[in-house]
Formats: sequence, structure tokens, C-alpha cells
Amino acid sequence: MALLYPWGTKEYLLWNMSFPQIIMYHTLGMEIKYPKASGGGDKPKALIEMDYDELKAKRNEMIKQGLIERKI
Repeated sequence: MALLYPWGTKEYLLWNMSFPQIIMYHTLGMEIKYPKASGGGDKPKALIEMDYDELKAKRNEMIKQGLIERKI
């Protein structure tokens, strides 16, 4: 928890927070640190969620823009 929140030491959690509070802060921290990409909306899709054709199109687009080089 201290990696997500500097104040979240073991002692602070043990003596100052209830179990539901700890779960709530952990859940919120994970959502902030690792956001989920949604298919519809303004956020782009995560690479791991794309299929092969989408990845190939994305790679070709980046080659065309000169962001990456084509391997021979």
C-alpha cells in the first residue's frame, strides 16, 4: 500500500483504518495505476486488447509516419 500512497504504512493501516477503508483505498489506487481501456469512448484501446489485424494496421501507420523503421 505504501507504493500507492506514501502515508500507507503497515502501522498506519493497522492502527488508524478499518478493513473496508483499506480495501477501498487499494481498489482506487489500482484503478489509478492500471486504468482499464474501454472499447467505446475517448480512451484508446490497450495493445493487449487488440487483435492481430488491428496491431498490424497500427504498426503500418507508425511506419508510414516515420515513428518506427521497417525491419528487413
